[in-house]
Amino acid sequence: MLNLDSIVQRNPNIFAAEADRDLVMVSIPNGFYYSLSDVAREIWEAIESPKKISLLIDDLAATYHIDRPSCTEQTLSFLDDLLAEGLLEVRDGPIS
Repeated sequence: MLNLDSIVQRNPNIFAAEADRDLVMVSIPNGFYYSLSDVAREIWEAIESPKKISLLIDDLAATYHIDRPSCTEQTLSFLDDLLAEGLLEVRDGPIS
């Protein structure tokens, strides 16, 4: 289960391209397409390289002027969904 100390990175085997204002991704292993916009797209772009979830939430809460508990809940929920779909990798240890 993800927590604020987890270090996450998007799965490098997921291909993404812009389509209008959305980001469309395809997972070759599971054969599904995904579309992201707005905050979800920003999170996807932020985790191109390994990022500690607490730092990601700090950035999002400041950018969108949202209270930290709500931001934490929504971000963890979204990242859990990405993980369940195989779109996210979780790393242990410090960010290099």
